Amino acid sequence: MTFPPPFRKYFRLLFDINEDRIRYSKEYIADLHRQARILHYPGSIIGVFVWLGFAFDTDQKLHPEFPDLFYYRIGLSLLSTAFLILILIDKFARTRFRGKGLEWAYILFLYLLTVTAFFTGRISDDPNYVSGLQIVVMSMVFMPFPRRALILLYSISIFAFLSSVLIYHPNLSTNQASYSMQNLAISYVLGFFSGFIVERYRFSNFISHYKILEKNREISENMQQIQNLKEKQDGDYFLTSLLLDPLIAKKTTNGPIQIEFALNQYKKFEFREKQYELGGDYLSAFDLILQGKRFKAFVNGDAMGKSIQGAGGALVLGAVYNSVIIRSRMDPDSANRSPERWLKDCFTDLQKVFETFNGSMLVSAVLGLIEEETGTLYYLNVEHPWLILYRDNTASFIDPETHFYKLGVGGINGQVYVRVFAMKPGDKIFCGSDGKDDLILNESFDGKRKINEDENEFLRRVEEAKGKLPEIEKLLLSVGRFSDDYSLLSIEYSITDSQTKDQDRFSKAKKAALSKDFAGALKIYKNSPEGESYSSEDLKLLARLYDKIGDFSKALQCAFEAIDLEPANHELLFYTSLLTKRVYSKTKDPNLLKKGEELSERFRLRFPDHVKNLIHLADIYRLRGNLSRASYLIARAGELEPENEKVKELQKLIST
Repeated sequence: MTFPPPFRKYFRLLFDINEDRIRYSKEYIADLHRQARILHYPGSIIGVFVWLGFAFDTDQKLHPEFPDLFYYRIGLSLLSTAFLILILIDKFARTRFRGKGLEWAYILFLYLLTVTAFFTGRISDDPNYVSGLQIVVMSMVFMPFPRRALILLYSISIFAFLSSVLIYHPNLSTNQASYSMQNLAISYVLGFFSGFIVERYRFSNFISHYKILEKNREISENMQQIQNLKEKQDGDYFLTSLLLDPLIAKKTTNGPIQIEFALNQYKKFEFREKQYELGGDYLSAFDLILQGKRFKAFVNGDAMGKSIQGAGGALVLGAVYNSVIIRSRMDPDSANRSPERWLKDCFTDLQKVFETFNGSMLVSAVLGLIEEETGTLYYLNVEHPWLILYRDNTASFIDPETHFYKLGVGGINGQVYVRVFAMKPGDKIFCGSDGKDDLILNESFDGKRKINEDENEFLRRVEEAKGKLPEIEKLLLSVGRFSDDYSLLSIEYSITDSQTKDQDRFSKAKKAALSKDFAGALKIYKNSPEGESYSSEDLKLLARLYDKIGDFSKALQCAFEAIDLEPANHELLFYTSLLTKRVYSKTKDPNLLKKGEELSERFRLRFPDHVKNLIHLADIYRLRGNLSRASYLIARAGELEPENEKVKELQKLIST
């Protein structure tokens, strides 16, 4: 039977039928089964004993004319006993004879209501028995019955009562009987409405609890999915760290140059109950031989991005840098390059690789070489934090200037600047990523963080730690906490100065040279004990003296020896290159031009826009027959100084 829409609306409103009741009807009934099942044991025990007193005593005294009341009462005890037996069977045999839960309650209350209503209707003129029926009617309110069961059971009970009254015709004309009937009617009405109210409250509790459980289940499922994704992500992190770890290496031998690392990647993760870390900072150091001299090659890089993205950049940086090192060890041509040229080629290789990522992977870095014998530091700073010198208990920046964008920025056509710094015995150089500076000083409740902006903060920590790498990190963490990957590399030059300079001899020779007594100055050195070594200052003075008397070959020899002792001297480098061309003009030895070219190119890598060197280098290429290179260099000199007469002269020579 279907009701018209208006009646259907009122029917649903009357019986509180909403979407939740329809949607969760099966779940609600299952919960009522659970509640009823809890009552099986205590309810059955109560049912066994609750009517025994009436059966064996009260009924016989009040109504001995109705002996069948005894059987009604005993019937409840027998029914409850049968349920107790079924409970024991279910418990030990693991069966479901007593049903899901509500079946017991339906059978028990069907018997209780029907029987009580029937025999109460028979003696409804006795107020005592009517009050008993009222108790049974009201007790059903607290049973976990759905509304349909309440309506059905109450209807059956009323039908049984009225049928009994019609069959046995008890005397209901008395005032007491009238009063009892009114109370019974009120009991049924209250039972109906109270049952509806209690059931509605029960359903509200169920639906609230069920939705909470459902939400928790969804949260648990989402958390499980997140956990599964995290496990997969941590697996990716772990594999990436396995690839990156071998590339972060310090493969150097003991010697005058000591290199130490400190690395604390920001991203920490756990995989198979072990702790790992991953980030975009990269450190590496290797032994290298260039032109027969021992060097320490190092790099400190910081790849753009967090965790896996940064680690990808560090992985590429490490792989390419390691391949450059391997090539330099195996390829004689690479091993025969000057430190300036080696750094330029290394930078070019890295730049070409990172350019292929079209700006999605950028890396700041410091590429460096340290000559072990002299402590000369050659380096390129590619938009990385400035290098720091710790000397005589004082920390300061070296060359607070950078000339390059990050590795991977396309369209870079500018000159490569190689910086050179002469370390003294006892000096320490520190090279680190910006994680050492970007400390979180404090954080407010709303998540706003105060980041350190004082670039001198790290200098103070270096001085306070007396240059000790582990102490520096501890002191930094006492100021704040890291907000990014932290990497720091220290380079210490600990050789004793082996150059010996006879100050008295040098002073006398220099005084004679200033008086233009060049032969006398040379005589002072010739009278020195045989086999005595000269310092770089002595050799530079000797080169100038031989140059003044026209002995360019000996001047060049002394200049080469001086460069070996003092490779960071820019003027000496340029002067020696000039000497090679002078000696070539007399000897026509092409090897001299080749050496002059190398020295001048080294100088150009240090000072790309030095006009005199550009003119000199262009002339060397002209003499060697490389006119295209000569034209390029002299054109660059012309851009810097268009009115320079030497530039114009050389342009004419090259063009003819």
